[in-house]
Amino acid sequence: MQNATTPSSRQKIGVSLVDGDSTIRHARQLMLRSEDYDVRSYATCAALLADPRSRDYPCLILDLEMEDIDGPALLREMRASGWRGKAILLDGLNPGIAMLIEAERHGDTVFARNIGDRALLTAIEASIDHSWAGWNAEG
Repeated sequence: MQNATTPSSRQKIGVSLVDGDSTIRHARQLMLRSEDYDVRSYATCAALLADPRSRDYPCLILDLEMEDIDGPALLREMRASGWRGKAILLDGLNPGIAMLIEAERHGDTVFARNIGDRALLTAIEASIDHSWAGWNAEG
């Protein structure tokens, strides 16, 4: 059991979550917050891009089947605007080879959309560069 006076190693680490399905987005947001992540959730890729604070978060969980902007285009825009984090891309079908190659090149990972909570938490931990550990909500 964690000591109430000792902060979690994940406390204050930011995760951006983009999913058009409000039920899934809300459930994942609650789960991540219960694990001491600071979560900003977005219903669309455009909403994520419009929020300058999203660049401060080291991990992006992205449903690839978004209507407004596709996953690779979103990641290119985020990186062009200075974001240097890692993405966990969630796909309902088998991703194409080009998607896998681009993801690997940037250190991103691709998983099935129905990934379980434990596996998602493990993927987040693996994706976060520990140089982000000093990140705080004040920026």
